[in-house]
Amino acid sequence: MKLTPLLFSALVAFGPSALLAAPDKAVLKAELAKMEDAFCAMAQEKGLLAAFEYFGAPDVAFIDTDPRKYRGREAVRARIGPDQPGVKLTWSASFTDVSDDGTLGYNYGRYESRSPGPDGREGIHTGWFLTIWKRQPDGSWKYVMDNGAPDRPKPAAKKP
Repeated sequence: MKLTPLLFSALVAFGPSALLAAPDKAVLKAELAKMEDAFCAMAQEKGLLAAFEYFGAPDVAFIDTDPRKYRGREAVRARIGPDQPGVKLTWSASFTDVSDDGTLGYNYGRYESRSPGPDGREGIHTGWFLTIWKRQPDGSWKYVMDNGAPDRPKPAAKKP
């Protein structure tokens, strides 16, 4: 490649990354949405703990288990714990985005948790989730943070 004045200006202004083609964000978004689907599918097939461990990055952390204390598999085990009989968690991304350089991305969407209650009846809880994914050195995507927020209860009906 010949170093032209225009190429030289680009290198000065933007650094060596100016020579690299920008990633195709549409392709990366589709890839990341498929990762979220595969993550949920594995949770159904092999259990929550297996899926959260498999898709978690070595430095994964969770806000609700003190990310200063727990990282990686230790964080997954502290948050997920052993699989519980009858507990089923499903989720699906409704929005996906990736960074311009293709190294970070996130999905958010709805989740549903079903578990047997103390009275034997199934309890159902719903809410929103957010998964933050990071491209790993081997090119794979692993999540670095995952969080969920339960739906707010509906306000009680006002008495006339």
